[in-house]
Amino acid sequence: MLNKSNRQTSFVILPEWRMYKDFPWQIWAVGWLAIFKAVIWLSTSPNCPDPILNILTIKFLFCMVPFIVFGIGVWNLRKWAVWGMILLCIADLVFFIVFQKAAACIIGNNFWLLTVTLMLFNGPLGSVLILITAPCLLKNSGKNSFDLARSAK
Repeated sequence: MLNKSNRQTSFVILPEWRMYKDFPWQIWAVGWLAIFKAVIWLSTSPNCPDPILNILTIKFLFCMVPFIVFGIGVWNLRKWAVWGMILLCIADLVFFIVFQKAAACIIGNNFWLLTVTLMLFNGPLGSVLILITAPCLLKNSGKNSFDLARSAK
């Protein structure tokens, strides 16, 4: 059994407190959104010219691990993860501003539900939503996860 001081500093991949009813839903949602942004692209096949496809692939490969680590870090209420997530989302938005054809390739000619899903997880919409939740993430980051878990029981 871990004592209180160990629980405060431990980094848990799937922390149990993220499922407590008092845990802020924004943090829970941003963690999952970041993880989905990291891996959903593996199941899609955008139809676009080779230069844009290569650029998208490089972007997704470089962002995959940071989105996973920062998403789990947000669940663990780590301030460094929140700031990393903010910077990564800003970089993601800058990417779609610089490479405007990339967003069009992600959308493709799909039906509306798939288009929204792809824009949320592979496109800029997810990054905008994460940035909107940044004040909540910063407010709750650095809190003691042990106390949060105890108060939720």
